[in-house]
Amino acid sequence: MGRWVCSVCDYEYNEEAGDPETGILPGTLFEDLPDNWRCPRCTVGKGAFVRVDEEEEVKTDEEDDL
Repeated sequence: MGRWVCSVCDYEYNEEAGDPETGILPGTLFEDLPDNWRCPRCTVGKGAFVRVDEEEEVKTDEEDDL
């Protein structure tokens, strides 16, 4: 399961958790979200989201320690 972050407001969509507040069930893959789904925080479309890789997150945490 992946995580996707809005490039405008940093809202994070976690596929494992879904987004129950907007009717998206846990386990819903990002690509399976409806085409008209929008960021619940800033209302941009799916095209503004970028996938967050676990490796990238670890690297960022290591850089913060420097």
